[in-house]
Amino acid sequence: MRNIVVIGGGVIGLSTAVNIQETIPNVQVTVIAEHFEEETTSHVAAGIFCPYSHPGVSQERIRTWIGDSFAHYSKIINSAEAVEAGMLRLSGYFFGRQPYVGEGKDIIYDFRVATAIEKSSFPIRFPYADFFTSVLVECRFYLPFLLKKFKKAGGLIERRRVESLEEFVGKYHMVMNCSGSGACKLVGDQTMYPVRGQIYRVKAPWLKHAVLATFDNPVDAYIIPCKDDVVLGGCRQQNRADLTVDKFDSKSIWDRCIAMEPSLKYAEIISENDGLRPGRKNGVRLETEVMTFPIGSIKVVHNYGHEGSGVLLSWGCAKEATQLAATELVTVMQAKL
Repeated sequence: MRNIVVIGGGVIGLSTAVNIQETIPNVQVTVIAEHFEEETTSHVAAGIFCPYSHPGVSQERIRTWIGDSFAHYSKIINSAEAVEAGMLRLSGYFFGRQPYVGEGKDIIYDFRVATAIEKSSFPIRFPYADFFTSVLVECRFYLPFLLKKFKKAGGLIERRRVESLEEFVGKYHMVMNCSGSGACKLVGDQTMYPVRGQIYRVKAPWLKHAVLATFDNPVDAYIIPCKDDVVLGGCRQQNRADLTVDKFDSKSIWDRCIAMEPSLKYAEIISENDGLRPGRKNGVRLETEVMTFPIGSIKVVHNYGHEGSGVLLSWGCAKEATQLAATELVTVMQAKL
């Protein structure tokens, strides 16, 4: 039996843990994290599957991750698990001052230029508008779904902070580092930085289509109908790490969303939430490293730095991380013979 430990309880960590269970035979997987489910950044996210470009990562690699993730979600949506997993098909509109540039937009169900009639049905006026049909993955349902699947397959959970990967030397054959923002301290990655976001959740059951717009980059706005409510956002504030709802941001989000959908002024506000996305200067880090400590060395597969693309890339990145782990495990086991 091979022992693998996954560090991180968000959508990246749990996707990686489940993927390993489903792919690598004779393996015991343990997930260790300080935070799970509603305590994670993933839980705050609306979870709409919107392909876009990722600097620092090759076009081919991004397309593979997006394609694998979309195939995974589509399979669930077309199954009896869709409700429990918090997934549904969702259509909507992108508005912008520049043409929409998103790697993989041809992978989702539909993406086309909006018609003149469609554009005129909204009070906002932008030079460019597109219509899309994609997937909504609500992580407040999807994370418990993954956790349940992981435990049912024999996975182990430990809720605690990990101070150093050195503690796993001699105890596990492989470490999967899905620590997100924690990678800055855990592995000394100084290219990591927080990207603060903030949202409303409101009751507006009459809204059935998503609306997303780029006002002044990187200031954007989005209205995303979910299962039980509607998410209004947002902001992308780099290098801001406080976790307190900002009333200035609240007003800015509210005003932009009202401009896109005036009927929201009748919506009942349920809550306001914020979170920190794990930004990284050079984009996603997904690679193998042998880390050496005074007591010995251990192989690590790093899988972090996804910023706001956890849902978009999680399963595709988990699949590649699992392939890396499987290859490295062969070497580890041969060395022990």
